[in-house]
Amino acid sequence: MSEGEPVPSDAILAAAADDGATIVFDVPAFVRRGQDVAFMFASLDDRCRKGRLALLDMVHMRLRQWAKLAIGPEDWRDAFLAPVAPLWDAASAPEPTWARSSGSRRARRAAGRDIAASVGRFNTRWDAFVGRLDLRLVNDAVENYNRYYVIEKECVLGSARLAAMHFAPIAKVSAGSILSTFPPLPVPAVVP
Repeated sequence: MSEGEPVPSDAILAAAADDGATIVFDVPAFVRRGQDVAFMFASLDDRCRKGRLALLDMVHMRLRQWAKLAIGPEDWRDAFLAPVAPLWDAASAPEPTWARSSGSRRARRAAGRDIAASVGRFNTRWDAFVGRLDLRLVNDAVENYNRYYVIEKECVLGSARLAAMHFAPIAKVSAGSILSTFPPLPVPAVVP
């Protein structure tokens, strides 16, 4: 074929495949639709995890400060009204390196107040972050999945009964559903 001749469409697809590009027509539409929803959920989950971790920096710092003033997870009674150790897991904080000796009561109470204030600020910022998320693309993909998946699967299988078997509609994503997956942190009660 010379340079001036038009290239047949199949040759273009073959050339694209040789270049490593993915051909859109490789799987049935219902499979692509399911993959799209899975990708949207994975992307949203990743964005929430990264955003949450970025907002947790100050909480992590305050927890490290507390660990420098406490000799272990059971050393909380003079600064908090309840154990503060569960906050490490809730905040996805690294394991603490505890102090060899307990800090002064005044420094520990100040650190406790700082932790409570930092957690409160995190919760406010986290609620705002989740409220700013644009969920339209994810929910459009979910709506299209719920509407067309069974129909597209029926076209491939040739049976409405088989296509509907094991199908469960997916609930739309809301700020509430995100907050149930990534909840606010419990604000520790400090000794007055």
